[in-house]
Amino acid sequence: MASLRALHAFSLLARHGRAALAAEKLGVSPSALSHLMRKLESELGATLVNRDGRGLTLTEEGQRLALSLGDAFDRIEDAVDSFKRRGRTELRISTVSTFATRWLIPRLPEFQAAQPDVELLLSASTRMVDLDRENYDCAIRLGTGNWPSVESHLLWQEHLAVAMAPNLLAGKAPTDPSILDNLRLLHSASRRNDWDHWLNKAELTHPDTKSGMVLQSRDLAIQAAIAGMGAIVIDRRFVAQELQAGHLITPDWAIVELDTGYWFVRSPARTLTRPVAAFRDWLQTTI
Repeated sequence: MASLRALHAFSLLARHGRAALAAEKLGVSPSALSHLMRKLESELGATLVNRDGRGLTLTEEGQRLALSLGDAFDRIEDAVDSFKRRGRTELRISTVSTFATRWLIPRLPEFQAAQPDVELLLSASTRMVDLDRENYDCAIRLGTGNWPSVESHLLWQEHLAVAMAPNLLAGKAPTDPSILDNLRLLHSASRRNDWDHWLNKAELTHPDTKSGMVLQSRDLAIQAAIAGMGAIVIDRRFVAQELQAGHLITPDWAIVELDTGYWFVRSPARTLTRPVAAFRDWLQTTI
């Protein structure tokens, strides 16, 4: 019987067309790959590759063998991978980027420790996924919770508070809202109305709410605030670590509650599995 390792090497060469790349995929040197090719040719009694100084290319017989092998080694790798993952359960979660990076991911080790057999697949997107049609077990959504055909559990109601680097308040009373007049405002591209909304509810004004830097995401806006480039309005849960470390401060100004919140959602049409139920319960107790 032909050597399986030599056949695997031949399969990689046939797929990639380059000896150096095939050798890299197999984890051997190009000379070792060439040796495996000679070994396979000796075992099969056929010339499988051309050696013309321009690298290794398949002969007609080599092409016929490659066609017969097809994706056999891919299927073997998939079978072995599936076997290695036996006993593990996937939990596929869709969430919004800010929630993922600023709150969820720093706390996920706690959930993983409690559920060590659950393998997490986390996707962050602003798009609202279809939990009936797409391959997600659950999602974290931002909104008012009135989505049709989903089971919803409120995690927290969103609020807005002003946050900035401490040096922007140097020598000034943090209770004095007139400081706002000289502050540059930082905006997230997807939340351009947050400052207007906060100022309106707080009954305060700013000379030009449309001025200031616009960042692609709230995460980038937070980083700009830490760098002292201006002030942001943000849910304090997303900057808890920065506030604790003293990289940001929140002046003693209004905290504006919003109608929107973060919700755990799932499709009631799907069976409530142990990982989904565990993740839902963990979220609610952690928050």
